[in-house]
Amino acid sequence: MQAAPSAAKVPSQRPAAGRRTYVIDRGFQLKYTLLLAVLGGVTSGLFATMMYLAHQDALRDLALSAEARAQLASADTTLLMLVVAIAVLMAAALGLLGVLITHRVAGPVYVMSHYITTLAKGRFPVLRPLRKNDELKVFFGRFQEALETLRQKELDEAGTIDRALAVLRSQGDVQAALVELEAISQRKREAAGPVDAGR
Repeated sequence: MQAAPSAAKVPSQRPAAGRRTYVIDRGFQLKYTLLLAVLGGVTSGLFATMMYLAHQDALRDLALSAEARAQLASADTTLLMLVVAIAVLMAAALGLLGVLITHRVAGPVYVMSHYITTLAKGRFPVLRPLRKNDELKVFFGRFQEALETLRQKELDEAGTIDRALAVLRSQGDVQAALVELEAISQRKREAAGPVDAGR
């Protein structure tokens, strides 16, 4: 891998202010947004239905005139429409909340995926800090530390190769230079081997 400038020494560059995209990972975000909206709508609907049935029970126990019952029937229709409107508004509000909450998770995952793509191409990305309200900050911090460790290791090994090349160029102790190069080769082979991340 080629070494890039240290992420710690490079100032973070924020994108220019503009339109913010709240749906970054459509599948993930819409799945949980829809789940929240349906849950909110169903919960509101259940409570509203219980309230409406209790209201109807209370009316049955009252001795009312036909005219009063007609007026109450009209009021019941209004109440029913209000109950449906509240359930729909609750579902919409929870859906909007779901988009905002999942955005705080999907954003960091999207950014880290971009960094991993850059790393897979053999380059070290310049990391920028997450936004103030983003989630996964502890995970992102560990990710950043891992990248910095890898980058520093690459710089150290590049320095070792440079020293070995200087020895070879000066026709000095060629054997010592070969030992250093073999040690780097062995470390790279070990690093490329499979590791059980659970241990």
